[in-house]
Amino acid sequence: MPMEELEQEMKRMTFFGWEVNRELVGVMGIEPIKDVVLIRHAYVLPEWQRQGISSKLLGHIKGLVTTSRLLVGTWVDARWAIEFYQRRGFSLLPDKDELLKTYWDIPQRQIETSVVLGMDVR
Repeated sequence: MPMEELEQEMKRMTFFGWEVNRELVGVMGIEPIKDVVLIRHAYVLPEWQRQGISSKLLGHIKGLVTTSRLLVGTWVDARWAIEFYQRRGFSLLPDKDELLKTYWDIPQRQIETSVVLGMDVR
């Protein structure tokens, strides 16, 4: 991706962080696209995982969303991520190819190896 495209993409995203003792231990980003909001780039440092940080970040984001749907894409093999989102009210969406082509700019191979989960928020 050319630097100009990357800079434009980063301008559309908003990131939220979780700090413990002034150390950034988790982040989650969102990007409004058309009529949905995408969760982008959710990470928690390994030593801070399984302590509710991702749930707290997700709860914060859900409170900010003004569109009717919140979507997240991940690899089909990332069972832990899929289960995380499912436990928090997201469902695997059957029209994932169409959604990935509509809301993400990714190669066909990534579409083939990805899933989309979504939830209605409004």
